[in-house]
Amino acid sequence: MGIISWIKAVWNKLFRREIEKRFDADILLSGKMESAIEKFYNITSGHPEWEDVEDDIESINFAGFIDDVTAGLVTLDIGINMPDTPRGKMLKKTADYIRQVITDKVSEALGNVGIMFKPNGENMDYVEPGNYAPTEADSNGNITGCVFQTQTKKGDYIYTRLEWHRYETRRGEGGEETKVYRVSNYAYKSKSTTSIGDPCNLSEVKEWADIEPEMESEFIDHPLFAYFRNPAPNRIDRTSPLGVPIWHNAMKELKDLDVAWGRKSGEVQDSKHVTFLPQTVINYADQHNVKLPRWVAGVEMGAGVNDDNNIHEHVSTLLTEQRIADINSILAMISTKCGFSQGMFVLDEKTGMMTATQVDADDQETIRTIKNIRDQLKNSIIEALYACNEFIDFTTGVPREPWAADFETFRAEVKDLLDFGNIQYNYNEDKAQHWQYVQQGKYPLWRYYVEFEGMSEEEAREVVADAKSENEPKEPGLFGEE
Repeated sequence: MGIISWIKAVWNKLFRREIEKRFDADILLSGKMESAIEKFYNITSGHPEWEDVEDDIESINFAGFIDDVTAGLVTLDIGINMPDTPRGKMLKKTADYIRQVITDKVSEALGNVGIMFKPNGENMDYVEPGNYAPTEADSNGNITGCVFQTQTKKGDYIYTRLEWHRYETRRGEGGEETKVYRVSNYAYKSKSTTSIGDPCNLSEVKEWADIEPEMESEFIDHPLFAYFRNPAPNRIDRTSPLGVPIWHNAMKELKDLDVAWGRKSGEVQDSKHVTFLPQTVINYADQHNVKLPRWVAGVEMGAGVNDDNNIHEHVSTLLTEQRIADINSILAMISTKCGFSQGMFVLDEKTGMMTATQVDADDQETIRTIKNIRDQLKNSIIEALYACNEFIDFTTGVPREPWAADFETFRAEVKDLLDFGNIQYNYNEDKAQHWQYVQQGKYPLWRYYVEFEGMSEEEAREVVADAKSENEPKEPGLFGEE
């Protein structure tokens, strides 16, 4: 499904009306945020609103590059461990599943208003903007109620499932109040992409057959989903619980960058050497099958151009240095507005490529930004794993262990089991340093081969043993020869 139709299929009035009618709930999504989500998707898809092919303004999708670079730094060498217990081992499988795709998902989240982690009973679903609708939030802006939309095509029908998570307060016969967590599932089928269709049974879709229409529990003290977003204030809509892209403050500079790059590319295209001749010469060559060089072009007579019938050379001026200086100035501003040090993104004059520089110890802005995003991601992963912990109670007979009794106890046990790599790490420097350790006899050579040459431990030990045997002095032969 295309990006525009995807957005419209979820946020259009039909879905809004169905959610409000079926669930008696309001969607926490203003018109401003609805427009912003579509705008953000268009930018990261390489088709921003300022794209103008006729004016040589095309997107180089630098926003997507920022998302990928930031996500790579945030998730560098991420490790997710769990307690060595029966329940911990089950959660470790989900943690490993998350770790395999976390970089891509963080990139997607940083390029829009965030992403939802939602357990499905077996592993984890990643729900992107346009497929979830927040319905409730607490005073801190944390989403506590949400409708998730899932679509699948079976034969001639498009099936849609709406899954609503929320807390409700129940009043007992004696007037006492009880807080319960409730999940409702409704299915619909339609032959049209413009309508949600009519209600149907969940069992009509094989994958949904085992899903209960209603589920509630008094013992779930945290939502069965986790929301990860860029931890920056949302100034588009200050009342919205949704986030904003990491580059949301730099959209003007992203436009300037696309314009500057387009002008630079246009100059290169126009730098082709051209010799202009009177059109009569071109016509004569055509009539007599005379092949002219490809750098020859004709100019019509009588237009005030080339009326002297002389040959004219076109010599294009390349403002390469000025263009590079301008582009680097824009990149410096983008770096600053995204929360990075000014030299984070640069245009390399030698390669002509835009790159992200190595993070040094004095790049405090970059380090602080990455740390803030890591803290947000860490909280979201803990919340997602706790949701999986609750699903274990529903789907297995594995007894609940003391460290997983409630959310706060779970967080205290697990928070130190998540770790991230040092973003100032430099592979070549690390390799050179460990080689010095080998030469000084402080580090085993076989381990160096494993860490930096990609060998298995068995291969590395064999290479070291072979080298040692080759270098050992041989006993002299019968006549003293070696």
